[in-house]
Amino acid sequence: MLFLFFLIAVKTFKYNFISNDVIPVTLLSDYEFCQRKIFLDKVLKIAAPPKDEVIKDIIRHKVFDLINKEEQTVVESIKKRPSYSQILDKYKDSHADILRKVISDNKQSLIDINASLIDFFKKSWPMIVRESTFRAENLFNFVARHEVYSEELWNQLTPKMYSEVNVQSENLMLRGAIDRVEKYPDKKLLYEIKTGRAPDRGVWPSHKLQLAAYAMIMRELGENVRGYFITYLDVNQSRELIVNSFLEERVLKTRDAIINILEKRELPEFTENKNKCNSCSLKEKCYDNDFVKKKVFELLGK
Repeated sequence: MLFLFFLIAVKTFKYNFISNDVIPVTLLSDYEFCQRKIFLDKVLKIAAPPKDEVIKDIIRHKVFDLINKEEQTVVESIKKRPSYSQILDKYKDSHADILRKVISDNKQSLIDINASLIDFFKKSWPMIVRESTFRAENLFNFVARHEVYSEELWNQLTPKMYSEVNVQSENLMLRGAIDRVEKYPDKKLLYEIKTGRAPDRGVWPSHKLQLAAYAMIMRELGENVRGYFITYLDVNQSRELIVNSFLEERVLKTRDAIINILEKRELPEFTENKNKCNSCSLKEKCYDNDFVKKKVFELLGK
């Protein structure tokens, strides 16, 4: 009876989440986790307190965003042919400063989750060193082949890396920000950067949907993308994803299912996988029928 009440009541209010008929690509991943959580979050506006790992992930993304944006400064500082160790030191010094700055700027967020600033630096540093090494090798090899420096070196350097690239397709009704795009003279490579545990093989299903959606958007925009990868930072691996018609169909079906939740406003059932519930920050509120009913009435009263 309670579910029937929600089904009738929630249908009576208008929901305005979809802006310009597009939805965030991240909702595809959320749908894989739990349909009901989308409803509580996006329709009933029951905000979930950010989990510790989510906060840390956001901070790490900010670090990598600044690393990409500051690379031009590092590259243009090369005035003559350096040794590999000199290039590596330049990157590591720059990246260490960035990591310290981002930690400082987000100090309160880390304090709120009882995370030590020093420990966060120490645990993040190995990933940063791997990034420094990757870029140093790329730059050193390019200088050795082309013997160019300063601004000319930056202008000719390939690949160039761009972070948080905003893309949108009205036709696909999807929008989002790609973590990293590597640009070559004749192609682009897409990377989604993830922290946390990686699967033994391949990529997690939710990551497949997210990356496939970006592949479809880029194709709609006429971009020549030749490779799609999920980079799992904690295991230092980039795993390629083959985007085929079956995966694209899953993206579209998931998109339509999300739109159905948002537009029809029907409260989904609880997920059958209770392990997901145990790790969900909305668990207590989700299972509190009186609380959810109150939120529905609050929304109806607006």
